[in-house]
Amino acid sequence: MKRKTIMALLMASAMAFGTCATAFASEVQIDSAVPTEAATQAGKVVVAVDDDSFTIGPWGSDSAVRDWTENTIWAHLCHRPFVGAMLENGELQMNAAKSVTKVDDATYEVELFDNIVDSQGNAITASDVVFSYNNLAELGFVSEISLYYDSAEATGDYTLTIKLKDTSEGAIEAVLCGCSIANEAWYTGASEDEVNSNPATTGAYIVTDMVTGSGVTLEAKDDYWKTEDRADVEFTNVKEIELRCITEASSRTIALENGEVDMAEVSSDEVGRFEDNEDYNVTKYLNGMTQYLIFNCSEGSIFDDVNVRQGVAHAFDAYNMSLSAGEVVLSHDVAPNLATDYVDAWDEEEYFTYDIEKAKEYLAAAGYDESNPLEFSFLNSSQAPQQPYVALQAMFAEANINMIIDSQDRAARQAIQNDPTAWDMPEYSNSIVDFTTTFWNDLFGGDSNQCFVQDEKLQELLATAIADRSEENLDAFHDYVMEQAYIVGCYTEVRSIVTTAGLTDVCIQKLNPVLNAMTFTEDYVSVEG
Repeated sequence: MKRKTIMALLMASAMAFGTCATAFASEVQIDSAVPTEAATQAGKVVVAVDDDSFTIGPWGSDSAVRDWTENTIWAHLCHRPFVGAMLENGELQMNAAKSVTKVDDATYEVELFDNIVDSQGNAITASDVVFSYNNLAELGFVSEISLYYDSAEATGDYTLTIKLKDTSEGAIEAVLCGCSIANEAWYTGASEDEVNSNPATTGAYIVTDMVTGSGVTLEAKDDYWKTEDRADVEFTNVKEIELRCITEASSRTIALENGEVDMAEVSSDEVGRFEDNEDYNVTKYLNGMTQYLIFNCSEGSIFDDVNVRQGVAHAFDAYNMSLSAGEVVLSHDVAPNLATDYVDAWDEEEYFTYDIEKAKEYLAAAGYDESNPLEFSFLNSSQAPQQPYVALQAMFAEANINMIIDSQDRAARQAIQNDPTAWDMPEYSNSIVDFTTTFWNDLFGGDSNQCFVQDEKLQELLATAIADRSEENLDAFHDYVMEQAYIVGCYTEVRSIVTTAGLTDVCIQKLNPVLNAMTFTEDYVSVEG
């Protein structure tokens, strides 16, 4: 058996986990597999996924299937091959963009390749790129586009200018890499069903079969428009990629053992069944989607009182909450320890320690006690494992806190997540794309921040940290968020991907496997032949 333990980062300087990481993820090592374009194309790979939210159109809400396929079927201007890759350092890979030139901090000129066509033969020009960006900005599916993108203007058939409304470090990278490109005439003329089941893709793969909630099959294009200098997401190391929805973890394990799939993400309590078996390979990586709890701090809400927030923050233990999740790295900030500007010293410090007496003191200061217990609603995903939330509910009960679990499916939850009247506290996850400050800005930046708080000092400290990521400035923001307890970080999961023996390298870029760039042995045969 070949076992690889890798982390979702491809960085020259490896970052060590904090002390809690070694306690709960001691076997996770930093050893990245670099995507390599294969000389011989494998026939097929069948991948089990745990999500039935199949949104494969150019723009859509987050889902596991979308995360694993978007860059494969849709061209973007550029591709960011690792967390923190920067344009000015020449680290971005060109995809639809032939070149990107900085005019000033807020203005960039982009030249496109002049031969881009989608899977239905429609040419892609600068006006299509402008349409794509403006449409995505209006839809609001990608927070980085909402935060940083201002406008785009076609200056020729294959040239355009992009303007930023925020010139923070990492902004242009997020914009260049964050928008799928589609032909305007096709998109505006297609039905909703055509967009979501038979899209005119601009990436290296087409969609050949789509059954909503069940599965999707992708096939490499024989006539893909780019023939050399391809980005990692343009490799076609396997001809056909079939993703099958298997929501139950135990069922994915059985599917692997029964030879029904070639690859699956396996739960931590079942991965041991494959680690000593030469018929399988195991890849472990730190999932960059860190879990955190948000307090609704809008005016007049239950949590519009720092004493209530501090009371709740000290009434639970993230470790006990995470037990059902398997291997985890506990949080010491709202952001995970994955970015180059993360202050490692935070991992040595106390972070909202579990202390029921302290929790009761804070709650008493806000007027809550056994005769008047705190009660609030907790919004979570009905598609996620419920054990952590049940554990959280039980711990809160020890502190005379009544948490009412409100489980919604992904679509319903996303429909109300920006409504301050719809929930008191949710559990969400977010990913690192470059810097800790970028992660913070996504959560706290501007008037539309995730906890609905209006706090001038918070915004001043955030702006200072973004402008100068010194340890002093980072500490100041980190400490203030802890003092105010607006959002509490919980943990980041260690994930395990199991493949059949003929699939040797699963490359992890920016949190997800690059399905089109995996490495197969010469004698690899899919479970489907």
